[in-house]
Amino acid sequence: MARSAAGVFRINLFALTWSIHLSCMFQMEGSVMVRIMKARGVNRPVKSGTVREKILASSERFWRPNDLSGVPKTISNVLSELVREGELERVRRGLYWRGVKTPLGMSPPPEAALVSELLGTQRGVGPAGLSAASALRLSTQVPRFQQIAVPCRVPVGDFRVKFSGRNSSSGRAAANLTGLEVAFLEVLRDLSVSELDASSSRRRLDEVLTSDLVRPAKLAAAASTEPAAVRARLSAMLTDCGQESLSATIPIADPRVTKKALEGFRVRV
Repeated sequence: MARSAAGVFRINLFALTWSIHLSCMFQMEGSVMVRIMKARGVNRPVKSGTVREKILASSERFWRPNDLSGVPKTISNVLSELVREGELERVRRGLYWRGVKTPLGMSPPPEAALVSELLGTQRGVGPAGLSAASALRLSTQVPRFQQIAVPCRVPVGDFRVKFSGRNSSSGRAAANLTGLEVAFLEVLRDLSVSELDASSSRRRLDEVLTSDLVRPAKLAAAASTEPAAVRARLSAMLTDCGQESLSATIPIADPRVTKKALEGFRVRV
């Protein structure tokens, strides 16, 4: 019996020793793997709760999946859940807005912030249509949606801002026009957006052109890529304002187009 007990003791001692050895070996391998993963830039998955809490703690900002660290699938699932719960607003694919929750729902992003987020550093962007007329005090109407002219590809999505593509008007970006300068060209493009009569509209446009609100030289530089009617009207205005040298730099439009564009517009009041 004594020998049997001793044998069992040796077996248990061996098993315990081997168990400790294996545990130490796995711990060493685990630490080595962690170091290797860190060296390779591999992060451990972030719990969905961490991503969720980070978003819920924010306010008045946009979110993109790459703003968050973790497993892409987890991040995508959390964003979708928050949209369903009304905690996030999906602006378009890959872009979300976290506003202030009100009894009527999530507060929308400010129009200026939305345009900036969608267009980034794009130059030559400004009001179009009624928004342009309002900016130049040619109309008191407030459009339901802000209208923005962009000299590039129009962002795709259902936004609270209406974008108008002006791909051919690359001169606006090259001249780095301000928003008001873009609005000026947009009104010359479509005079019907003004609620004033022809004489009053022309008077107001002359006031803007001769003020510090716009830069005539920049407008003339950008005019080369504008429609013929815009070139004809801007050239006539510069001539009438005594800036013939700038007017001469604008490419001449077809005589027939010029005549039609200047009907009821040429006479300065």
